[in-house]
Amino acid sequence: MDKRRIIKSMDTLSEDLKNLLMETYPRGYGNNMIRLTNSEGQPFFVVPLDTEDTIYLVKVATPKPGKPVADDDIEDGDDFDDDADSDGGTDDLDDDADDPSYEPDFDK
Repeated sequence: MDKRRIIKSMDTLSEDLKNLLMETYPRGYGNNMIRLTNSEGQPFFVVPLDTEDTIYLVKVATPKPGKPVADDDIEDGDDFDDDADSDGGTDDLDDDADDPSYEPDFDK
């Protein structure tokens, strides 16, 4: 028997499905998100939720790059880089400059 496949927004989930989502991902769903693209070419993220007769792809909100995220908005298990710069990158160049063994060779 083939299961129905439905894409649903987190905002429109029933309480039963929200509870099932919490049971399925007790430590958060950050590592289980799937990136999809809509018909206009814009990306969005979903989390799979499997029931007896339906596979739901639940749309989840993701923070925009560079936008501050409140602690209340972070789900357990979300992978945010603590070393991320405000532009979303990491500050690897400054780390090398602080290392005394790092001496750039400008003569070459």
